[in-house]
Amino acid sequence: MSSNTQGSSNNIIGRIVISRDKPAKPNEFWGWIKSDKNIQLEVGTVLTVEGEGSKIIATIEDMESISDIPDRLHEFYGFDYGNPLNEPPTKPKVIKYIKLRVISRDPKIFVSPDDRFKIRFVNSNDIDIFIRDIPQDKRVLGGFLKVNSDEKEPSSWLPVFLHADYLLGPEGAHVNITGKSGLATKTSYALFLSYAILAWAKANDKKVAIVLFNVKSRDFLRLHKLPDDWAKANEWIEKWVNKIGDIRIKDRIKALWEQTKNYVDILAIKPDVYYFTYQGDPDMNNMVYPVTYSYGFHDLSREEFITALFHRVEPTDPQLNLLDAYLERYLLNNDRNHTFKTMLNNLLNARREDRGPYVRIEGVQGTYYISTVRALYNRLNGFLSRTSDIIVRDQPSGRPIKFNDLKPNSLHVIQLYRLDDAANRLIVNNVIRMIREGLEKQTKEAQTNEIERVVVITDELNKYAPKSGESSIKEQIIDIVARGRDVRLSLIGAQQFASEIDSEVYGNCSTKAVGCSDTSEISDAIYRYLGDLKEQVPYLNKGEIMLYHSIYTMTVMKVFFPPPLHVMSDN
Repeated sequence: MSSNTQGSSNNIIGRIVISRDKPAKPNEFWGWIKSDKNIQLEVGTVLTVEGEGSKIIATIEDMESISDIPDRLHEFYGFDYGNPLNEPPTKPKVIKYIKLRVISRDPKIFVSPDDRFKIRFVNSNDIDIFIRDIPQDKRVLGGFLKVNSDEKEPSSWLPVFLHADYLLGPEGAHVNITGKSGLATKTSYALFLSYAILAWAKANDKKVAIVLFNVKSRDFLRLHKLPDDWAKANEWIEKWVNKIGDIRIKDRIKALWEQTKNYVDILAIKPDVYYFTYQGDPDMNNMVYPVTYSYGFHDLSREEFITALFHRVEPTDPQLNLLDAYLERYLLNNDRNHTFKTMLNNLLNARREDRGPYVRIEGVQGTYYISTVRALYNRLNGFLSRTSDIIVRDQPSGRPIKFNDLKPNSLHVIQLYRLDDAANRLIVNNVIRMIREGLEKQTKEAQTNEIERVVVITDELNKYAPKSGESSIKEQIIDIVARGRDVRLSLIGAQQFASEIDSEVYGNCSTKAVGCSDTSEISDAIYRYLGDLKEQVPYLNKGEIMLYHSIYTMTVMKVFFPPPLHVMSDN
């Protein structure tokens, strides 16, 4: 902790208020802060409250300042009836109140404070109360709490740990990250958690694979570009922040990285990065030894055929019956020579029955309306025309991404940027199914495999699991969040508006992070758990989130994290 007065554990800065207008509750209460211009507090700052054998760690959820001036008219009169240039002979006595929400306490009892306990800044000893419910071998770094205003001091930032059992299972699982696009928060925090999970895995001899879908721009295409050492890292940080032009942020970033490396030494871990992309990807040159993936007729499931052919529309019952009959004959019966080209030709060359409206399709039982066959043909032809970069027409199988492609304690980036939306959904559906089936097979057969757990990271989750409408990929994601922890599959999903994703998906996330978001979004009922802190969400900066983690049942915290180092690379 810094040697300044703010960091001193003996520096009492205020007291709890217990009054009729501000009663104390077990999980929240108000306090006043002494008049001192050197005491700089903001919403989200963490403080310690103690007295009579009780110690409480709490975060500032709201604050207000009042004076002894009785009303607005007296304030107006004090300025010579509204002359802003007038300097009144006396200054009003201003009292600053802060609303505190409990994070943790010792002893662990759910009672309201019954005395005017002292309020002070947090010190390093206090944090033990905060994290005592998380065993040492279960601690995954989730970011940092700000405990005083001296941002350049590493000791001003105390770690927030997430419980591995609630982050990855079996007690809970899944993370949801919300925030405006373009503010470098959603994907940056997902990546921060990825490195923290890999650091935890290495320290505890666990084997975890991270799979990241790159859905827009080049968010994850330079993960292999890290500095050789921390001296070089500091040079990168200095140069990058000077380009931004905010010296205060530079001090914060340096201090946050100084603290981060004490818990997550990214340059010591330096995980391998494996890239998977499609043929003709313009960004292929930005990757290291990319593997080109593709899909043939026999690489897809029934659900993935439906996803591919009926994107944004519901299939009619006749179309679905025809597709099911066709797949029953050529896919489920394992006709290994069948291709998309064959399917296209079979639909095109369907034979009429006695010049009527019915036709027969090669090898498929029953007869079908010619209009139904033509509709399915058009959908298949349209899909193949839009997805030539990932679909092989004239071969039964392509080169799909497989479970055995995943390596322990490594990052696996699957490129989706620039692909057709139907192709995008198809790949996400196929890869998640492949991972789930691989993990389920291991669990069923009690195998010892190189991969013990997989974490899947995807942005734009609202595309795959929207609030309204049904689809095979949405059903799969709902299934993952409901029981993925049992097969050791965790999802880190992100989107601009959490209000647009399925409530079951959001509700099953044990960890929720909210970055800068519009007031209209935050007013949605799903953000009720933020309490008064939701008023601060529209003003969050880069590297700041409101964090909920189920192990901390009483509160949401304002958490800080540094930007990823790979974005600071010049090339």
